[in-house]
Amino acid sequence: MMRTMLWLLSIVEMIPGFVLEKPWLYAAGAVLLLILLTLVLTNWLRRRRKTAPVFAPPPPPPPSSPEEELRSLGILEIRPRPRTTSVAAEDGGDVAPAAQPALQPLRPSAQVAPATPSSTAPSEEKAERDSVLTPLLESLRAALKAQTVALLVQEDVTLEYRILAISSTASQVRQGGSFRTSVPLLAPTMVERPVTVREMSPELYEALGYYREMPPKVAALALAPVPYSREGALYFLVADADRAGRFDQLLAHTLLVEFGRLLAVLLEGRRSTTEPSSAQRPRREIIAEEMDRARREGGPLALALVHLNRANAVAAEGPVVLAAAEKALKTALQASAPDQRIERFGELVYGVFYRAPVPEVEAWVARLQSSLAEAGGWLEGGVSIGVAVLQDRHQTPDQFRADATEALREAYESGSCIILE
Repeated sequence: MMRTMLWLLSIVEMIPGFVLEKPWLYAAGAVLLLILLTLVLTNWLRRRRKTAPVFAPPPPPPPSSPEEELRSLGILEIRPRPRTTSVAAEDGGDVAPAAQPALQPLRPSAQVAPATPSSTAPSEEKAERDSVLTPLLESLRAALKAQTVALLVQEDVTLEYRILAISSTASQVRQGGSFRTSVPLLAPTMVERPVTVREMSPELYEALGYYREMPPKVAALALAPVPYSREGALYFLVADADRAGRFDQLLAHTLLVEFGRLLAVLLEGRRSTTEPSSAQRPRREIIAEEMDRARREGGPLALALVHLNRANAVAAEGPVVLAAAEKALKTALQASAPDQRIERFGELVYGVFYRAPVPEVEAWVARLQSSLAEAGGWLEGGVSIGVAVLQDRHQTPDQFRADATEALREAYESGSCIILE
């Protein structure tokens, strides 16, 4: 009402000013019009403030379940404790009342709880996460989009594998320990290939012993030898995925090969600093031990050096093939002389400390050379054997070894076993 009157009054003031040509009437009408506009603007701002939305979080919806109602009160999880019996109950007294529920925070849903070790594999309970190898395998698994990636080592010809490190999204994966299989994961013909992608079969599926229980769905399996040699042991990477074709691309092969090379460097550095063994001891110390023992016990001793004839060709094929050949040679020697000490003396050269009289040594050497001459695979081409028999003239380990080395040189040139007495 007030705005209407001011509007009419300003018009009334301005019309006479226009008719009578009085400037002060124009000014009075303009002042009234300005007051009118101020009132309109003030009223408009007041209404806008009343209707403007307030930027505050909406009230939480009512809980739709008892669990959500507990979360809204700050209680994240309720786990009942088992009933306990008091000491008085054991003596015939009353049973103590049930304990109150224990409140524990829920784990975030994005985290996976660590798998509980199986009671049938106590060695896994002591397995520790390798601070260097495991993060490396986690990176490889993420890059491959794999389900599980493991670094395994096969120590012997038996199909027994040891888990050095592993990364997996599956809960039933083993964290360490060893397992045996009925079929090889990495067959000898696959060792020469940088990467092998195997088709899944029921036998191969059951051979995935790095799972404690029945493995999860596995549709693709890739294996890559690690170019690292240690006393004939075979190291390799294994990766599996729940989708077929996951490892068929060139990128997957490149990742497996390059990570394998990096692992070989790490393993070699670790062996030289943290894994002392008899393989790292000077050979002359080992020879001196055997010489002292033989003379102390008054028994015979022969040092036989066994060299693979195709050593140069095998070594040229790379460290993976070299490791497989050394493992095969050592296994053959252990089978032929199970009670004797066998040590690695060089690349594809093993020394056998044979404690027996010379006739027995001669018979053993003849059998060994004859059997390996017919061998195939890594031992194709046979071996050369040179033997030195411990005598009084051998005052130092170097003298004893020099005679065995000379016998091996003659055996390699002649193709026959040489025994120096």
